[in-house]
Amino acid sequence: MLKYRSLQKAILLATASLPLWIGGMTSVHAHGESIRGGGGGSINTVGAAILEKSVVGVRWDARRYETFSDQQLIDFRADGEDVHMHSSEDAYFLSFGFPVNEDMDISFMLQYNNFKGFKDNGDQNASNCFTATPAVKGNPGSANCISSTAESPGIGDMLITSRYRFFNDGDNQWASVFGVILPTGKITNQTDVNRGTGEREIIGTHNQPGSGAITFQGGVAYSGHLTEQVAIDANVIYRFGTQGAKQFRSGNSWQLDVATSFAHHGSIVPVIELNGIFFDQDIENDEIKKNSGGDVIYLSPGISFSLNDKQTIYTNVSYPIYQELTGISNDEKYRWSVGWSTAL
Repeated sequence: MLKYRSLQKAILLATASLPLWIGGMTSVHAHGESIRGGGGGSINTVGAAILEKSVVGVRWDARRYETFSDQQLIDFRADGEDVHMHSSEDAYFLSFGFPVNEDMDISFMLQYNNFKGFKDNGDQNASNCFTATPAVKGNPGSANCISSTAESPGIGDMLITSRYRFFNDGDNQWASVFGVILPTGKITNQTDVNRGTGEREIIGTHNQPGSGAITFQGGVAYSGHLTEQVAIDANVIYRFGTQGAKQFRSGNSWQLDVATSFAHHGSIVPVIELNGIFFDQDIENDEIKKNSGGDVIYLSPGISFSLNDKQTIYTNVSYPIYQELTGISNDEKYRWSVGWSTAL
């Protein structure tokens, strides 16, 4: 689910949380994406169960994408289409959360991102090269014009988020969720040397570890029970941000998640989730990116294992069961996450 404008910013679903069945900590994925966090047993859904103790966690999220061939990129260019993509994405998170009182918690998350296999047929060096060697459909002769980057690693943006539980009758909990993502991430990574021009340039914001933007997030979360053994967590989150690096503004988005966890009082907790993201088109240089925006729904099975009364490890896999993206796009094949968290 990469795409032409590389979807990595907008598909956040199903990854970047800390699953503590004792209470969830919120977190975030790649720059500009919505807050995630474990509720009463969920892995990706925020939930309304407020932290009872301070919590530290680490997590690795990995996403893998379908990609375009060089010939496809040449053909797109011949049609006047500006396309860029990356083949994989890895993000590593360090989180710390703590209760403010029995109905409010705050958490901080710092991330390290690395995007791999980045290619672009429309940056300045590629455009200069294609001017001298025009793209021709079915002809690989201008393949040297495509800009490529093996890796784009660095510190990502930091998320600060809080939840306030405004309703709790013992069986059902509701909380408001607020967050701000600060532009602490690196935004200066460069492409490899362009084989056609012999030059390098700054990579597009979509494949930088940071965004250069301030992003605000808000919504509501729920935690409750179907039975004594089956817990439900859910949330609705809205995200909107300022203009970031290179005059790029990520499209606003709605995020909806529902998680069901089984035997959530036990040491082994199976979890199944549906995660949805519905996002507007991006804007760059005051123009709408026609190959951006869309809707995605994931099916996300996972499991968390309680090592003791403080520590939890977990793993999760997410499959996109519905992808409807605007314009030219690459599908995301799958993603997975592995993490550990401990109460202090």
